[in-house]
Amino acid sequence: MNQDLKILVVRRDRLGDVLMALPSLIYLRRVFPSAEIDFSCQKELHQLLQEFCLGLHIGLVESCDKKYGGALFLNGSTLDLWEIFKRGISKRVGLFLKPASFLFLNKGIRQKRSSNGKNEAECNLELAELLAAQLGVNEKNFPVLGILPIQRESRGKAIRVLESLGVFEPTEIAIFHPGMRGSALNVSLETYLKMMSEFEGRGLKIVLSTGPEKQDLEIQREILKYRPGLPVISGLNLSELAEVFRLAKLVVAPSTGPLHLAHWVGISTVGLYSPIKSQHSRRWAPWGGKVPAKVVFPSIECPAEKNCLGTRCRFFNCMDRADWKQLLLQIESV
Repeated sequence: MNQDLKILVVRRDRLGDVLMALPSLIYLRRVFPSAEIDFSCQKELHQLLQEFCLGLHIGLVESCDKKYGGALFLNGSTLDLWEIFKRGISKRVGLFLKPASFLFLNKGIRQKRSSNGKNEAECNLELAELLAAQLGVNEKNFPVLGILPIQRESRGKAIRVLESLGVFEPTEIAIFHPGMRGSALNVSLETYLKMMSEFEGRGLKIVLSTGPEKQDLEIQREILKYRPGLPVISGLNLSELAEVFRLAKLVVAPSTGPLHLAHWVGISTVGLYSPIKSQHSRRWAPWGGKVPAKVVFPSIECPAEKNCLGTRCRFFNCMDRADWKQLLLQIESV
């Protein structure tokens, strides 16, 4: 059954967004056990995802150069939509959002993701179910928890990196990855320093993780002014960073790709989220991994839809007015 069916899934944006598409790959493989399925994502993510996709017998591709019977478009450029259309793929399903999506897709949903109360991964799954129905299978999704498999070479590098910083197993470490690209609100330097002290009080060794972005380097520099001896992890590829996270007790981060990466290697995570509707944890919390993600956020009814209102808001600055210490103390089993 479905032996000749070929399915293409497209999600060509950033790390966290792509990881939130993985439950859809699990679902499609379950409902189409014999189909040939390809996943098109950014080339820089292929090494990270190769073992996961290999386990599902899913190919990683850069372009759609086969004769597919169905395509699931989760995100990409207008050019990606055009490629799907011009290949003559008969079932083209995705999110109706951009003008080109109405032109090049023949089935879709307008989900209003910033306000519908669903997680991004659940929205992706809703579209995957729609594609399955278009291909003749009406089967609802039920959660199948996943994990990124260990990559042995990268794990060896991760162990060596931690040992070079004076961190040896079975030392329990809490990795803080405070940097982000700025797509959501973050907490202040002072709040991160207080959280580090809180977790040190629980007997955990703190390790700082930073990426190459300008914001990452700025917050690293500021933290090291107050914590000059703090071990710092940087310069790793995503597979190596994943294995460093796998060796930790937990990872603390704002709404950013590395938080989702930590979730998908199967460890505890604490996500720090903004209460703005389009940035809220209801939509962007890690989802689909084997260890439930823990999230904290200011418990207010934020009036903003997409961007912080600043001093015009009576709750400003809620990200630092919240009692994060008390919130973290309420999180059990961390």
